[in-house]
Amino acid sequence: MKTKRDWLLGGVMLMLAAFLIVTGCGSGKDSAGGSGSSEHADHGMTTEGEILETTSGPDELPAFLLNHTNRTVDLYAASYEYREILRQINCYCGCMKLDNPHDSLLRCYIAEVRADGSIVWSDHSAACGICKMELEDVMVLAKQGKSTDEIRDTIDAKYKPAGL
Repeated sequence: MKTKRDWLLGGVMLMLAAFLIVTGCGSGKDSAGGSGSSEHADHGMTTEGEILETTSGPDELPAFLLNHTNRTVDLYAASYEYREILRQINCYCGCMKLDNPHDSLLRCYIAEVRADGSIVWSDHSAACGICKMELEDVMVLAKQGKSTDEIRDTIDAKYKPAGL
């Protein structure tokens, strides 16, 4: 028999799920707090308002990650390790189709690795579930010993929208 507490907890969980579905992977606001003018894949994020932060190298992650989960922090750390694969993987969140497009899944995490070893990080993936899921899949497949071509084919099959 369900108690009042069970019903209340279920209601809260349902409201949270509805909120997450409605908001998608982004808030629809740019870094200045206004509405973003370009949306990718109908989930409210833009490449125009992304925050770029430079650190001394892969051992120093950007400060914008302080407000994110351990999962997100771990994915950002892994993005450097898997950068050569990510450079060859398409991102299917829609960021590759905008006026200021990303050229790969790597660009969703890392905008540039400079000659001196410093890294320019993008906050784009910090709030995008599709970018995170793609990187998680890349990591699993790479650990299974799959080639970059096999990984790209798997990502394309799983995330590429019909008709592309």
